[in-house]
Amino acid sequence: MKKHIPTLVCLMTLTITASLRAEPAHEHGIAHLQVALEGQVVRADFDLPGMDLLGFEHAPASAADEAAVVAVGTKMRDAAAVLALTPAAQCRVEKVDFRAEKPEPSSVHMDFLASYSFRCVQPAELRGFKTGIFTLFPTLTELAVESQSPAGVRAQKLSSGSPDYAF
Repeated sequence: MKKHIPTLVCLMTLTITASLRAEPAHEHGIAHLQVALEGQVVRADFDLPGMDLLGFEHAPASAADEAAVVAVGTKMRDAAAVLALTPAAQCRVEKVDFRAEKPEPSSVHMDFLASYSFRCVQPAELRGFKTGIFTLFPTLTELAVESQSPAGVRAQKLSSGSPDYAF
């Protein structure tokens, strides 16, 4: 049975990641986050509404719009400002990916996807994280989080008044 545990965890991680890509409903003020912990690796995938990050949701139409997208990218690439994992776990950022999701031709809604990968020296010490997303983007009111970790699968809604998540 122990031989199958890594495969099972990998399949659970793929299922969670695939459900993120199944694009949640577009709602202003609400972002979505999927987090998976496997061994020493933490992967976090955000789906964020453009309106709350930019103040508009159409594709950039001017130099000012383009500058706003660049500024959002700079904020989102600062992984430590977005997610602060339990310090005792000694996690370091391995990879950050941030991109605009091209709207469908019939849609005016522009969303963003951000992915983070962390490697933790002491993963047994990882208890959760605190998000700074509400400080970075004050019009966000809710972060719907789903996680998969050795502690199990769970979901929780975070807000500016309650930005902490425990696995």
